[in-house]
Amino acid sequence: MKILTIPRVLLIFAAVFFSSCTSMLYTSLDVLKPAKVTFDPETNNLLIINNTVKQPDDYGHKTEFYNEKTKNIRQKTDSLPLFCLSVVYEELANKGFFNKVQLHENSVNNGSDFFTIYPVSTDSINALCKKYDANVVLSLDRLKVNDKITELLLDDGRSYYTALVARYESQWSIHYPGKDNYEKITFRDTIYWDAESYQRQKALSELPARSDALVDGALYVGQNSIKRFVPYWDKSDRYFFNTSNKYMKQGMDSLYVKNWEAAISIWEKAMDKSGRSLKAKLSNNIAVAYEITGDIDKAIEYAKKAYEYFESGSILLNDQYFTWVTNYLKELSQRKNEIELIDKQLGD
Repeated sequence: MKILTIPRVLLIFAAVFFSSCTSMLYTSLDVLKPAKVTFDPETNNLLIINNTVKQPDDYGHKTEFYNEKTKNIRQKTDSLPLFCLSVVYEELANKGFFNKVQLHENSVNNGSDFFTIYPVSTDSINALCKKYDANVVLSLDRLKVNDKITELLLDDGRSYYTALVARYESQWSIHYPGKDNYEKITFRDTIYWDAESYQRQKALSELPARSDALVDGALYVGQNSIKRFVPYWDKSDRYFFNTSNKYMKQGMDSLYVKNWEAAISIWEKAMDKSGRSLKAKLSNNIAVAYEITGDIDKAIEYAKKAYEYFESGSILLNDQYFTWVTNYLKELSQRKNEIELIDKQLGD
């Protein structure tokens, strides 16, 4: 089974008031999100390889200055795959998702055709896996960048706006020793820098040097790729209703000391003694508390109740409340599907 470091959950409540009777308490949860790709959970030793061909210096780099035609320029980018792979290697090695992560830095591709991707042969994969004692290979097959510096005179006719936009396309493949079939993945990332000044040269000079910017972009591509390869933690907002009802307050007192079970018990008992409006709010709170304890099925059950109570025409409907519970139900349903995928990715 794969293992990921679990972050400490820190719940900080902030009140959002809507009336003298009802407020909502906001908190943020750490939620585990699935990766875009799924490695065979039985593979624990990863080898990362460079299968790229150097991008031609005269391809993909443009400049468009104010009142001038777009120009193609030359720019070396041969080091970008290494910068990207160095981040992927370091981050994956620190994640603890694989038992062992290794990097084969030198490109295994001896070709010169940048525009055609030639996958690593099965024989080469087998040889590399034997050399590094690996049972899965992640190959960067091409890293392409299209970048452009643009200069505009703004509507006021006095200030200049400049921007450097770099669009990256990284193409990867996942190989297993002894298997001819492999998975292909393509990711796209965009990063930009901009500046504005009344002085034309100042606006241009505040942009980073193109060579430095492209390296930063390659590092960003590597960093951004991590959550595509392994499950990752993300922040999700949650809301509790807080009213003057004594049962609601008793449950909230338990929340402040993170006694979720006590809060759930109090609110569930209060359901039979409440009108539909309070039942809707209690149901929402119970759903969030169940989610925090890890019981997604019970969370969905009560989120549906909250939705149904709010949807009922027999209670006064606050549009913002209904939007929250509707979106929350959708997110829980998505989380249930994601948990099944995460279990597969972790081999649980």
